[in-house]
Amino acid sequence: MKLAGVRENPAAMVFLTIAVVAAGLGLYDLASVTTSPYEPLGTAAFPRAIALGMLALVLLRGVALLRAPATGRYDDGMSYRRHLGSAGMLLLAIGYLLALSQTDIDFRIVTSIFLFGATWAMVGRLGARALLILALFAVAGSIGLDLLFKHFLYVDL
Repeated sequence: MKLAGVRENPAAMVFLTIAVVAAGLGLYDLASVTTSPYEPLGTAAFPRAIALGMLALVLLRGVALLRAPATGRYDDGMSYRRHLGSAGMLLLAIGYLLALSQTDIDFRIVTSIFLFGATWAMVGRLGARALLILALFAVAGSIGLDLLFKHFLYVDL
């Protein structure tokens, strides 16, 4: 069995391990959810599908790492610069979830800030005019999501 892809990508292995642990903890926690007659797909069907999808993607990436040819470029030290974008997005998502858990902060404000920050982080450098347009789209998107949740899904955020 070739393990060159695994040995040459320690950061990918760490990420896959974290993903497996997160999905496993999610599935473990979902096992204790009681059944509800009001959910046609089943209790916690969406979070369960997300966790199982995450495990499927980890499996696919693991197989790709196992089948990767040896390049001879072993990453002896983990360069943090490659992972700054991912770490920033993770911190932004955690901050968004923590802000959503506070009932004092309006959903539209938190979602606007999250959409603006996430899009800006993915796009990179932008001029002042593009940032203004991005802010307007973030506000419009958060208002649209608020209307979707309140009037179509009947979830008052």
